[in-house]
Amino acid sequence: MSGKCPEKVNEDDDETTFCQRCENVEGHRWFRSFCSFRHSSLITLLVCAIVSVQLFASWYAINISAIQLSNDHISVANSSPPREVLGRAYLGTLETNMASNWSRKYSSENQLAGTNLQMVNWTRSKFEEFGFDTCVDEYEAYVSYPEDQALNLLSNNSDLVFRASLKEDYVKEDPASAKYVPSFLGYAASGNVTASYVFCNYGTYEDFALLDKLDIDLKGKVAVIRYGQIFRGLKVKFAQQRNMSAVLLFSDPIDDGNITEANGLKPYPKGPSRNPSSVERGSTQFLSDLPGDPLTPGYGIKPGENKTHADPLLSTPRIPALPVSIRDITPILNKLNGHGPKIEGRWSEGLIKGFDYSIGPNPAYLVNVYNKQNFTTAVMHNVLAKLEGHNPHEVIIIGNHHDSWTPSAGDPHSGSAVILELARGLGQLAKLGWKPQRTILLASWDGEEYGLLGSTEFGEYNAHKLMKSTVAYINLDLAVSGDKLDIGASPLLYDILKDTTKGLSYSQNQSLYQHFETTSKGRISNLGSGSDFTVFLDHLGIPSADIGFHGNLNSPVYHYHSIYDSYNWMAKLGDPDFKYHNLLSKYIGLVILKMSETKVLPLRTNPYGLKLHEFFNVAVSQVPEEWLTHNVFNSTCPHHKNITVSQIIGSVKHKLGKLSEKTLEFDTGASDLQYNYDHWDELSYWARFKLLFHINRANFWLKYYERRFLKRDGLKNRPWFKHIIFTSGRHTGYSGQQLPGIVEPIEDGDRDEFVRNLVYFDRVITRLSI
Repeated sequence: MSGKCPEKVNEDDDETTFCQRCENVEGHRWFRSFCSFRHSSLITLLVCAIVSVQLFASWYAINISAIQLSNDHISVANSSPPREVLGRAYLGTLETNMASNWSRKYSSENQLAGTNLQMVNWTRSKFEEFGFDTCVDEYEAYVSYPEDQALNLLSNNSDLVFRASLKEDYVKEDPASAKYVPSFLGYAASGNVTASYVFCNYGTYEDFALLDKLDIDLKGKVAVIRYGQIFRGLKVKFAQQRNMSAVLLFSDPIDDGNITEANGLKPYPKGPSRNPSSVERGSTQFLSDLPGDPLTPGYGIKPGENKTHADPLLSTPRIPALPVSIRDITPILNKLNGHGPKIEGRWSEGLIKGFDYSIGPNPAYLVNVYNKQNFTTAVMHNVLAKLEGHNPHEVIIIGNHHDSWTPSAGDPHSGSAVILELARGLGQLAKLGWKPQRTILLASWDGEEYGLLGSTEFGEYNAHKLMKSTVAYINLDLAVSGDKLDIGASPLLYDILKDTTKGLSYSQNQSLYQHFETTSKGRISNLGSGSDFTVFLDHLGIPSADIGFHGNLNSPVYHYHSIYDSYNWMAKLGDPDFKYHNLLSKYIGLVILKMSETKVLPLRTNPYGLKLHEFFNVAVSQVPEEWLTHNVFNSTCPHHKNITVSQIIGSVKHKLGKLSEKTLEFDTGASDLQYNYDHWDELSYWARFKLLFHINRANFWLKYYERRFLKRDGLKNRPWFKHIIFTSGRHTGYSGQQLPGIVEPIEDGDRDEFVRNLVYFDRVITRLSI
C-alpha cells in the first residue's frame, strides 16, 4: 500500500500545513486480517447492530420528555399553551409597571462588590416570591476597597497651589447625593507620587504611539487622560508601559454631545448637562488581557477552597490612579497652557474652560497623587433563580449584575428592575400552570464592576456544564439610560431579536421594529467585552446578546459611575415614566418565551455565514502585498507544493461563499421542521417519528454551532479568550475585534502567526461547509 497525505484532523494544531507530511500508512497485520473477507459478514452485522442501538438511544434520550408512545400513535407530551397565548398573558401581567418600585429600592444604598448581603437576600426573596427556585452561589475573588485619596497641585518648590476636593457636591434635589462615595478606581495601586504631568488625550494605543513618535519624555510623569474611546484600565496600562508614575482620569464635556453648558444648558440637577463635580469611578483591570478574578485566571474557586494563586499584577496596575471631576482637573490642566507641543485635530478639541490643550509639561508645577487601598479577597454573591423546564438539558440564561460603585439607578439597577419584572411576568405564567419547554435561569451577578468577577467565576467553575447545556445568554446591565434601542449580539440571535421587535409598540405611531430600523438602520452591533456576557461568548462559545435603551447626542447627560446616576436622575431625565424599563421587560420576555417554546431552537446560521464573509474580506484587505506571494507550504506532497498566502485566501473566500449557501439551506430546513411540528396533528405516526429525529439533529447542530469557533489554546498572549471570531479588542477593551487571529498579526507584522491562524480558520470553515 503506497503512502498518502492524510488530512489533519486536530483542530487545535497550529501547524501551518493543510496536510501532514507524507507517511507510509500501510496497516498492521492485525488490521489486514480483521478486514479480510472471512470477517466481513460478522462486521456488517455488528456495525448494523451498534448503529441501530446508538440511533435509538440518542433519539430516546433527547425526546423522552417531549413525546410519549402508545399502542397506535405518538403524541406531544408536556405541551404548553400556544406561544401567542403565553405572550399575551405575559404582556398582560406587565401592563402594571413595577419597574419604578424596583429601581427606587435598588438605588437606595451603595452596593460595592462583595458587600451588602441585605440586598442580595432581598433579591433572592423576590425571585422566590415570583415562584423561582433560588440560591446564592458564592466565589472568592480579589478586590480593592478605598481607604484614602488626595490630589494636590504644587509649585516646583512644593508650595500648595490647589487642593482637589475629590468629592461630588450634595444637591438638595437629589437625596442620593447625600451618600458619600470615595473617588477611587478599583485595583489602582496604592502609592504617593509627586511629579510633573502631561496631557495624553484619550490615552489610546494610538495616542501614546504619537507621543512616542514626538519623543515626549513620559518616564516618571503623571498622565492626565480624558475618559472615552477605550476602557479605562487600558489607559492606565499604556501609561504604565511607558514607566509613567500615576494616572488622572477626567470626563471632557466635548464627549457629552450637544448637551453642554457651552450650549447654554444648565448642569444637573437644574438642567440636563453634566454636573461639574461628577466623577466617573470604575475598574482599572486590564480587561482585554484577562477578565475575572486576577488571582485565579481560567478557573473559579469557592470560599474555603485552596488553589494556587496567580500574581494579580499580571492584570492589574502597579501605579496609582484617580478619577477627577471637571471642576478639579481644570486648574491643573490650565497650568499646561503654552507648554510642550499642541497637536491639531482631535487632540486640541475640548471644552475644559481656559485650557488650550497643550501637552506639557510645565516645569513650574507638579501634582501630588495619593491613593491608599485595601487589597483583599472577598466573597462574591451571585443570586441564581431557576424555572425548571421539561428539557433541563437546554438552558436559557438572562443576567444582570447587582454590585455598583454608587447607588446607580442606571448601571446596573435599570437592569435589576427589568430582570425583576421579567421574573414577575414569567412567574405569573408559572403560577397559572405553565412550565417552560427549556429551563430558564435568571442571574444577578456580583463583582461585575471590578472585572466581571461573579459571572466569570461562575462560567469558569461550571464551564463543562454550561457548554453542554446553555442555548443562549442575554445580558442587561445598563438597561436604560435613554430612549434608543441598542442591540449587540452573536449572529445566531439576529433573527429572533429582530423579529420580536415587530410585535411591540415603541410609541403610538411606531412599532419597536420601525424605531430600531430608523435609529440603528436595523444594525445589530458586534460584542466585545465590558459586561457579563464576556465569559459566555468569548470564553465558552455561548451565543450572547447585550440589550438596552441608551441615549444619543441630544439626550440628557448620563452620569456614568457617578453619585448622580440616581433614582432622581432616572425619574426626572432618563426615563420619567419608566416607559423604557417596561418596554424592555416586555421585549426580553417575548424573546425568552420564543426561545423556550419553539421545538426547533430559534437560532439562525445564515446571518453568521454572511458576517464571516464580511469580516474576512475586511481583514484580508489589510494583508501586506509582499505576504500574498509568500510560499506557505514545503510539504513533500506533490499536489501541495507552492501554496501561497494568496491562494489560501482565495480558497477561504470560496468556502465562505459555499457556507453562505449551506447556512441558508439549513435555516430553511429548520423553519420547515418547526412548521411541521406546529402542525403535529396533521402528521402520520411515522412522519412524527422522523420529524422528531430530524429536529434532534438540527437542534444539536444549532446548540453547538458557536462552540465550533473556540480554539482550545486561545488567542496569542491572551489564552483566556478562546473565540476566534469575536473577542475584546486588545487595545480597546470595550469594543470588539473580529477575527483577531488574522487581524492582530497583520497589525504586528507577524507573517508566520498570520499564516497559522489563516490555516486554522480555513479548517474551521471547511468543517462547517461540509
